[in-house]
Amino acid sequence: MILSDGKNNFKNNEFSYWEWSAPILQTHDEIISKISELNLIGRKIKDVRCIGMAYNWCDYEIDDRIYRKLEDMTPEQRSALPNPCPYLPEGLYLSRWIEIDEPFLIEFEDGDILGIDYSEGSSVRMELNTIPKNISFGTNQPTIYANKLFEDIIGKEISSIEVTISTKEPEFTGSHGLTLDAQSVYVVGLCMRYREKGDMNYIPDSLYFSSYADYGIVEIRDDTDKTMDIHAPDIADVVKGFISDEVLFSKEEFDLNDFDN
Repeated sequence: MILSDGKNNFKNNEFSYWEWSAPILQTHDEIISKISELNLIGRKIKDVRCIGMAYNWCDYEIDDRIYRKLEDMTPEQRSALPNPCPYLPEGLYLSRWIEIDEPFLIEFEDGDILGIDYSEGSSVRMELNTIPKNISFGTNQPTIYANKLFEDIIGKEISSIEVTISTKEPEFTGSHGLTLDAQSVYVVGLCMRYREKGDMNYIPDSLYFSSYADYGIVEIRDDTDKTMDIHAPDIADVVKGFISDEVLFSKEEFDLNDFDN
């Protein structure tokens, strides 16, 4: 564990990695202990929020992801789409995950707010009521409404939290001057399973946290641990106000004939 000298006195209400008081937890046991301390199991989720940018949900990233999806389709699948193809075509789906470098906030119905940052190999920060819900970004401005992309989790109860481990040393960049001691196993993921309150009859879906270089990955998974999808037209609500309507509702973004050449 690496302790923080931060006092949560965020200047101008802007998030600062250094001012956040949450410690950096780097082992399985440290994270399990913190989960127990925070008493997270059984809590009902009211809202979720990204403080900063979701890097894979900028206009050019969405454009690229849609293009690659169209490219992977068979001619028969593309023929079912309208041509000219709109920016957010019916019948096309994108995976519901985000790449971030500032904490992810979860608000519970009792008013407590959990901040989670997992943006470095085997290094997780999590703490209750240390980051205001209305805090502003400290690095790059947000690009999505997380509660729209991850709307399935709203109103659900946390049924369990699993910490996945591996003997393989993770990618570790040393961002923010962090160090990682050699250990027998390393943390590779944090799986927050959720379900309807009191429903014990099925394997719950999950919000899954992991890291890539010095970025955090958050995705929503189904009961088979497959990343869920969002229908392209529904993306408009996720990025409304962050991407212009002129782009979102463009009717001539892609020419499907180009993919058959």
